Amino acid sequence: MTQRLREELLFIAVLAGVMGVALYMAAGYPFNARLMPQVVAIATLVLLSVECVLTVRRARASRANATSAADGKSDQEPLWGAKFRRTAPYLAWLAALYLGIYLIGLMASAALFCLAFCRLVGKMSWPATLIGTVLLMAALFGLTEAFNMRWPVGYFFDPFR
Repeated sequence: MTQRLREELLFIAVLAGVMGVALYMAAGYPFNARLMPQVVAIATLVLLSVECVLTVRRARASRANATSAADGKSDQEPLWGAKFRRTAPYLAWLAALYLGIYLIGLMASAALFCLAFCRLVGKMSWPATLIGTVLLMAALFGLTEAFNMRWPVGYFFDPFR
């Protein structure tokens, strides 16, 4: 088993563990409160199991077709090397999203994040960016109405602080 396959399977296992804990914790909630976390946790567990199968199949196929082993090359790279440099900008985007949720609320932050990320990172056209943002906001508003949810309003807009 290669280092990359181990890392991918470990990541899938950690996410499955988090979703399992969320599913277990939501079981004690009243029906209306546990519906959304359980649906999300079950859907995520199903998708993680599919990803696990696909990852193992992809690893087997690449092992069968591998020519790099014959060349003596290794596909292992240190964690803090190029992998981290490729991942760090996305972690910064997520940190900015969480900071925005804390400061101005989820709805406004989600809209701004979607606009900025699609346009700057995804290099999408303005019409595609706006369509994606409108669809995201429609889904959030739909969930708000369907499940009578209250999204975080943010530090600057919290009337109770």
